[in-house]
Amino acid sequence: VAETGSTNADLVAGAAVASGGSVIMPDGSVLVADHQAAGRGRLDRRWDAPPGANLLFSVLLRPTWGPDRHPLVTTTLAVATVDALGTHGVRAAVKWPNDVLLVGGTAPGKVAGILAELVGGGPAGGGGSSAGGSGGGSGGTLDVGSVAIVVGMGVNVGWPVLSDDAPPGATSLAAAGHRVDRAELLESVLARFEARLTDLEAPDGPERLRRAHLERSVTVGGEVRVDMPDGPITGTAVDLALDGSLLVDSGDGPVAFRAGDVVHLRPA
Repeated sequence: VAETGSTNADLVAGAAVASGGSVIMPDGSVLVADHQAAGRGRLDRRWDAPPGANLLFSVLLRPTWGPDRHPLVTTTLAVATVDALGTHGVRAAVKWPNDVLLVGGTAPGKVAGILAELVGGGPAGGGGSSAGGSGGGSGGTLDVGSVAIVVGMGVNVGWPVLSDDAPPGATSLAAAGHRVDRAELLESVLARFEARLTDLEAPDGPERLRRAHLERSVTVGGEVRVDMPDGPITGTAVDLALDGSLLVDSGDGPVAFRAGDVVHLRPA
């Protein structure tokens, strides 16, 4: 579409299951927009990029795997995106929990962010909650037991990140000197995302995904500050748990964090 408020919100609304059990939007539905008027990220942060500057899309999943693996969806997409960017000659890494950073080069920084929302799984008419990201969602009436996950991503492709409306620490592929076609990048990301989703179905899938995340992580091994509602925690990011949690050691042994803003004090 040329413009929408939010691709995530549109797919959340389309995730509803009709009273007769028919699916309005099937598993794997993808919505791409040239411009989002109400784009948002974790912690409900708002942002607005010029039309046509970024790759903006959301994917609707109807998972057959258990709810314990729902939080791994954002990790799966982040890993797939790093690999897809690599095929275009772009060096990138995953910053926990759901950011993709350009590393090295002339314009390092955040190039992509991910937000996932869980829809359904409760009484008919239930709303949404986060699945590996932050922020709620709401949709139409859902049958009891029906579950969908909407995962959205924004990749800064040609955004002039020195503009006043660009968030701090942001970069873009263009700023780093990379000319990447948005349609080709979308195809690359979706192909690798689809392949990685098989990790969520296999018995050893979480461990395979954990290893892949570790290999692409710019967080683990570095000194970090995790900003939590009750105050910051500073320590060394030592590992990732199977559920995607970040293990941080402040001197008294590793503590698992499933959510939170991470500031890199010393890179890995």
